[in-house]
Amino acid sequence: MKQKNRPAAALPLGLLLIAVALLAANLRAPLAALGPLVGMIQADLRTSGTFMGIAAALPMLAFALFSPFAPKAARRFGMERVLAASLALMIVALVCRSSEPSESLLAGGTLLLAAAIAMGNVLLPALAKRNLPGRVGLAVGTLSVVMALSSALAASASVPLAEYAGWQWSLAVWLLPATAALCVWLAIARRAGAERPSENMLSDGLTGNIWRLRPAWCLSAFMGLQSLLFYSLVNFLPSVLMEKGIGTAAAGNYVALFQIGSLAGSLSASFLFARIRHRQWFNLGLSLMMLAGISGLWLMPAGTAPLWILLAGAGTSGCFASALMLFALRSSDSRTAAALSGMAQTVGYSIAAVGPLGMGLLYDVSGSWSASLSVLSVLMLAECVLAWFAARPDIIR
Repeated sequence: MKQKNRPAAALPLGLLLIAVALLAANLRAPLAALGPLVGMIQADLRTSGTFMGIAAALPMLAFALFSPFAPKAARRFGMERVLAASLALMIVALVCRSSEPSESLLAGGTLLLAAAIAMGNVLLPALAKRNLPGRVGLAVGTLSVVMALSSALAASASVPLAEYAGWQWSLAVWLLPATAALCVWLAIARRAGAERPSENMLSDGLTGNIWRLRPAWCLSAFMGLQSLLFYSLVNFLPSVLMEKGIGTAAAGNYVALFQIGSLAGSLSASFLFARIRHRQWFNLGLSLMMLAGISGLWLMPAGTAPLWILLAGAGTSGCFASALMLFALRSSDSRTAAALSGMAQTVGYSIAAVGPLGMGLLYDVSGSWSASLSVLSVLMLAECVLAWFAARPDIIR
């Protein structure tokens, strides 16, 4: 009788969590590091604002484009091998993005980087479902918390590093955690060996069926609206605050406050969601925080902005963490988790890409951010409904 391969399951829990944490540290930080450097890069390359806007939108478009291929690649080569390969691609992308001051290398490197990140985004919840079925909350919690911490570090450290050594070195520094993660995942992939498709990953029939399931669409739309609000605020929150009469320096401090709220939401959702019985109420509460946050920014005086920013940050990151949990918790097995994660992230990031673009267009038409904030508030009402149904206890098969 042939023995089944259970590579990561045979690893000690602590080592597997370290591997997940190292990979998670590379799933958001290299992209978060770019935003604060936009002005510096634009001045150095003498490029247009339109180009930098396209570069900012590339990650979401790449997530939507490449996410469906992650389950298929894992079925063919095995999850551990695909994750190791994605880290190798990430290193190539980081070198391209930071090697020469070039528009094409910056855009191409960002696109490759997002393609590599898409693999990890999709497959890590499925890996947790397969190898840590009794510790899904711990594994996904580690993932989401490390993502939040690393992205906050990247956003805060990018400018000081660039002022000291140049923006290219500020982007290149993320080669260090990527290389460390690659070393660990290469060892895990070698230990894993070849996985049998029928045992470990997605069948073509399941890939097709998942797109016809109403619960899968509900969860995908839930993630999409959460991502839409998050990326809209990441791109335009300082401009919204300055229109309300808040100074440039204070607006920058409030962006840091948004990151603090995001970390708090990610921490609480990551370690509570899998442990509580009434997940629908918890998920609804997180969505109501998003609704309160964006509505407060729209309707309330500027002096109350810190409260609404904290709520919006906690709600968006909390809902992101709960979505990652739900990919695993609502799936019958790792194959379904991978299919559901791939679908939700394809649909979700397609929706998210509309957010910054729509906000910019509404501002151009109306001359004010109020129109954009009102539309976002209405969308968050819909998100509250989706949150309830996305967290239903029934299993998706």
